[in-house]
Amino acid sequence: MAKLTNEMPLSSPEPLDLSWWGDASTSFGIGVVMGSFWGVWRWAPGTMVGPKKEFDIGWAEAVAVELGMHMAIHHSLIASRPLHQNSILVRSDNSGVTTVINKGRSRSRNTNIILKNIYKLCAEHRVHLVAEHVAGKSNISDALSRGDVHTIKKQYGCEGLPKLEGKV
Repeated sequence: MAKLTNEMPLSSPEPLDLSWWGDASTSFGIGVVMGSFWGVWRWAPGTMVGPKKEFDIGWAEAVAVELGMHMAIHHSLIASRPLHQNSILVRSDNSGVTTVINKGRSRSRNTNIILKNIYKLCAEHRVHLVAEHVAGKSNISDALSRGDVHTIKKQYGCEGLPKLEGKV
């Protein structure tokens, strides 16, 4: 933490829209779409996500945000932003995770561990996230979170979407 600066430019009124959409499902894993990039991750064998499990859907949705941050960094989407633009818009169909991201804390210990990772990345790259809740039917990453890569390719065309499965 010693390498992090304690200064950040004033926020711009509107967050930068990278077309960042994230979603998680208890049965399959996580899907993230960011502009023309997308990624899909399957839960590791033995990972149980759901009610009354060690990891709940709130934790899973927070992991989707963390993976989205890594994706944005990997593809230089954060580094290439205008310098005055330090707020970045994240969309999720889970109202719990949008509240947690905007508030900065959760009641869940596991979710707070993920939030800590997210906020370290944000501090290192001098950005902060603004989460927006969207209807589940509008979330373009929904199919990916269920492992349905075919639907996203069909909806958005293969040529516009690089094949990033498991590479981010």
